[in-house]
Amino acid sequence: MPQKFAARLGELDIRERFAPRAPAWVVQLVFALFCIACEIAVRLLINQFFPGAAPFALVYPATLAATLFAGWPCGMIVLIVSEILAWYFVIPYVRSFVLANPEDGPRLIVIFLAGLIVIFLANAFRNAARNAASIRAAQVEERDLLLREIEHRIKNNFAMVTSIIEMQRRTADSDEVKRMLAAVAARVESFARAHGHLYRSADSVGSVEMRTYVRELGEALAQALTLQGGIELSSDADDLTVDRDRAVTIGLLINELVTNAAKHAFTGRERGAVDVQFRRREDGWQLVVADDGVGFDPATVSKAGLGQRLVEAFARQANGTLTTESDNTGTRVVVDFKA
Repeated sequence: MPQKFAARLGELDIRERFAPRAPAWVVQLVFALFCIACEIAVRLLINQFFPGAAPFALVYPATLAATLFAGWPCGMIVLIVSEILAWYFVIPYVRSFVLANPEDGPRLIVIFLAGLIVIFLANAFRNAARNAASIRAAQVEERDLLLREIEHRIKNNFAMVTSIIEMQRRTADSDEVKRMLAAVAARVESFARAHGHLYRSADSVGSVEMRTYVRELGEALAQALTLQGGIELSSDADDLTVDRDRAVTIGLLINELVTNAAKHAFTGRERGAVDVQFRRREDGWQLVVADDGVGFDPATVSKAGLGQRLVEAFARQANGTLTTESDNTGTRVVVDFKA
């Protein structure tokens, strides 16, 4: 955290903030006067308790701030003006450039040289921080390019697999085989959809913002499953981030649970609703997929079914505990994840 804060300080440039509304030299002059005004205000406050104490002490922080935020010319202005003001208003004789103590002359020279060193070091830090920021920006751009390339390759691979399955389905003689291959193709499509939304919505290489991810995934599912007619799908999530690998698995789990609900929960009905919620808990997160369908007896569900096995496998892979509750008012599947 301190390193990030220091880097942000080095990257801040008052001139860039006001460009092109004002020339750089005007911004530097105005900011220098602002730093000097702050220095004088603090000096007056100190004088209320310790009159004349350490007259040049505030020159260094004011010079440092001016150099960091507006460049070395701004720091030079602050250093020169601050030393002149302290010499005239604080050092005896007050309101005079005549020195009561002969040692004050060399003292002024040493303070000015020390100020130059502050300017040099601050400017070096500023340049190093800005160079590091440029390198980081280039790395982020390269990372985004790689992510787009990965997304494109994954999308092509999924499309190829789907095409092969579809070709095999068309040449199959058995209606049962055709039905099973169609189900496999649909699952491959759901995997592709989860990965596609993940790479498009992620702002970080290592983590995923789940609110945007779950909402976009829900919208894609609603369109793919044509739920916007008699069956409505709603989805929401807390504002939290999850590591990328686990987010992939959670997305696939949501795909499978929503798909299962759309296929089996509303048999004999024209209307219904499916709700997806991803929430933060004290020791992790919780995914809830609930519907108001006809329900079923969990004890009678075949453990050998591909859909059930996929749901259980995804839950285990994401380090989650799966719980299913169902009656004639609907089904509620809860998956608790340890953070």
